[in-house]
Amino acid sequence: MAIYIKALLLIALLFLAITFGTQNSESVTLRYYFGLAATPVPLYLVIYIAIILGMIAGMAIDIYSRVTLKRKVKKLEKANASLRDELDKIKGETGEGVKEKLEISPAEPGVVQTQPLPSSSSARPGNEKNG
Repeated sequence: MAIYIKALLLIALLFLAITFGTQNSESVTLRYYFGLAATPVPLYLVIYIAIILGMIAGMAIDIYSRVTLKRKVKKLEKANASLRDELDKIKGETGEGVKEKLEISPAEPGVVQTQPLPSSSSARPGNEKNG
């Protein structure tokens, strides 16, 4: 069922592109800097090329960000494995004394311990109260 919907949407998009091209077939001359001019081309061609170049630029940016994120994930996985190995070594050396070795204070199960943040009002200059 989904393949039929995709096919219908593709057919509709192609129909709109073709009718757009026939409605905007008048020629335009593109002017460049320094007095350079191109030969006349149909308006729809200029628009289609601009759309395609925009899609290519968007895909290039997406591919770059994906590659960067994959590198970061690999680096973090490597660091994670290293930390796990170090934790296993500590567990092997101390057995049950891991909490003392890692300086972890006991807490109730399911309770996250946090440290209070420094007061931001006293840290900023000019926030003294005149009294």
